[in-house]
Amino acid sequence: MKGNLVQIIIIIFLFMLGTAVTQADAVVITVNNSEEGDYASIQEAVNNAQNGDTILVSPGVYRENIIVDKELTILSSSTLSGLPTNRTYVIGAVPDNAVFSISSGNVTIDGFHIAGDPSGKDMYGNAGLYLENVRNCSLGNNTLILNDLGIVLKNSRGNYLKGNLVSSGNRGITLDNSEDNILSNNLVVRNSQGVLLSNSVNNTLVNNTAGSNEIGVFLLTSQGNRLANNLILKNEYGIRGQTAGSNVLISNNLYLNDIGVHLNDSSNNSFSENEFINLVNAVDGGRNLWNSSLAGNFWDSHTGADADGNGIIDTPYAINRTAGATDYMPLVNRLSSGKGSQTLSINCNALLNLFNKKYPPNTPSTREKNVVVETTELEQINASLEEGPVFLRLGAEWCGACQSMGPILDELAVRYGEKATIMSININQNVQLATYFEVGYIPDSSVIMGIENGKYVYMQQDGNITTDRAQARIVGLEDKSVFEKVLEHAIAYEERVKSG
Repeated sequence: MKGNLVQIIIIIFLFMLGTAVTQADAVVITVNNSEEGDYASIQEAVNNAQNGDTILVSPGVYRENIIVDKELTILSSSTLSGLPTNRTYVIGAVPDNAVFSISSGNVTIDGFHIAGDPSGKDMYGNAGLYLENVRNCSLGNNTLILNDLGIVLKNSRGNYLKGNLVSSGNRGITLDNSEDNILSNNLVVRNSQGVLLSNSVNNTLVNNTAGSNEIGVFLLTSQGNRLANNLILKNEYGIRGQTAGSNVLISNNLYLNDIGVHLNDSSNNSFSENEFINLVNAVDGGRNLWNSSLAGNFWDSHTGADADGNGIIDTPYAINRTAGATDYMPLVNRLSSGKGSQTLSINCNALLNLFNKKYPPNTPSTREKNVVVETTELEQINASLEEGPVFLRLGAEWCGACQSMGPILDELAVRYGEKATIMSININQNVQLATYFEVGYIPDSSVIMGIENGKYVYMQQDGNITTDRAQARIVGLEDKSVFEKVLEHAIAYEERVKSG
């Protein structure tokens, strides 16, 4: 314990050295909602802090909307301790307000799990981290879920976003009229728009992952931005440009998107050494550049001879023959076979593996009868399906409706535990599963009947089965009879199948 305390003090000291401290007597302020710290709420600590202070927040659930108008470093002590299961949650108390609203420069927010109103039906009003008219702020290692807007930079310059996970919202990361910001190693999945640059210039996006969004990266009336070594996969549009100009995209991996790059009314954007493996690789009106003076891009749909062995296919790759959009130096080899694969972060590789693998092999059954089974693994769901239907509830300990549903789950387990498995997933223990099941609100419940052609089969409330989870999910806290009805359908269906 003493060694951990020393380590935390050292790390805090290093954070303070790297922060712009304007007062010589900067101090560390502690927050603990069990009243063991200097203050019980983060906002109280901010109100009583001075420029340059560090606020260290103990693990727990903090239901508040925080206004940061001073130069502060706000850290989750769970990040410093290295204990990933002991998290610090900040849940917005007012759904239409940002959870963190930052109006001062030189602010650091690190290591928090941030969510808006988890039971609300309207996802178009809240932001997790909202920064306006600020410079030199650092946002790192935060997890943001169930926010309409995950991270927003408005009229802001020279800020750093690193290692954040943003999921299950409308817009993941938004840069609005902002410039010279750096986004690196962020994971943005299951949003309407993953990363949006609107009227923004000279920003850098490197080593980020945008997966399973409607639009991975949206360049809207934005110019001079640089995108390098990003993994963009399984979006409807990987990269979309609307009146975008003079952006440079190099060494990005675009996989399994419906359309890799779609450019509309956009010109002088430059693409080189990118890897395109998509249903449709690129759509362009003919005013953009698809190779540098040294190399073009790898296109999975283009093959040909390389007579001189320089790594360039001898025949150009036509993107739009009519408009003249052409890559004159298409690459022979995939970039990911070399340095490209080395640039992917651990999170990127794990996410890609989850999406590609879909359902891990069945493992020996771990089903428990008459109790609610807590799990964080698809393997355990699949193993339980070998014995019958699985009632799956996705929620979180900080969600009031989820807590209220706890006794209902216990009663369902007692009544149906001989014929079905009642299972619960804490989405903060495995955020990737929340994105996999496309969770938008919690609690989120469904009954899984089995696996068919690589997809889960669900029981609907009307007694019919479907592979479309959206038709079968039960969102929010309902009367126990609603859940019982679906389980009755599932058990009856299972008995009919077994009897032939």
